[in-house]
Amino acid sequence: MRYVIVTGGPLPDEALEVIRSISESKEEKVIIACDSGCDHLARLNIVPDILIGDMDSISKKGLRFAEKNNVFTELYPVEKDWTDTEIALNKTEAGDKVTLVCPISARIDHVIANLGISLKLKSEGRDIVVTDGVTYCYPLAGEDKVQIDVTPYKGNAAVSLIPWNFGKTVKGVTTKGLYYPLEDGDLTAGSSFSFSNHPKKGAKKISVSIKSEMLLVAVTKSV
Repeated sequence: MRYVIVTGGPLPDEALEVIRSISESKEEKVIIACDSGCDHLARLNIVPDILIGDMDSISKKGLRFAEKNNVFTELYPVEKDWTDTEIALNKTEAGDKVTLVCPISARIDHVIANLGISLKLKSEGRDIVVTDGVTYCYPLAGEDKVQIDVTPYKGNAAVSLIPWNFGKTVKGVTTKGLYYPLEDGDLTAGSSFSFSNHPKKGAKKISVSIKSEMLLVAVTKSV
């Protein structure tokens, strides 16, 4: 199953284009709004299948949109052990394809939590990507690989490989299409060695593979 999970918080216009593009595809999908993520969907007139959250940030307009379209709503207390986003992500299962559309800046605690959860879910078998439409984060876990189309960045992409677990080395890191290549290398958390790389001139795709542990591949617009 394909899941599109849209959170609240500030999202650039590029994120809305991601949501619109996926929603218009013919594949079977479930769209989940997390609290004020429903406001973003309402702007696009896209009706979510589920609205989840404590409703502490959704606007009155967003609530009316959900009520008007009879959106199935799961209401949670404000004082709870998990964020609305984690509750939504935990509705997915191994084998599901998940696109989490959420801010990659602003509330740094939420950003770190969402990236950490995405890595955990990847290790449990989800095919997941986290994006705000400008930055795309691809979690890798265990023996894993990702191939990424970098043509939308028009030669202006920045690529960082971010080891996630301190004390555990990411083994067998191999890249293709990057200016600074790695071949069966090792990466450890707490170093910027594998940050701020970029595709080779003329490269349309890049790939990153690992043999063990957890690695986050972040691709964004170079500044």
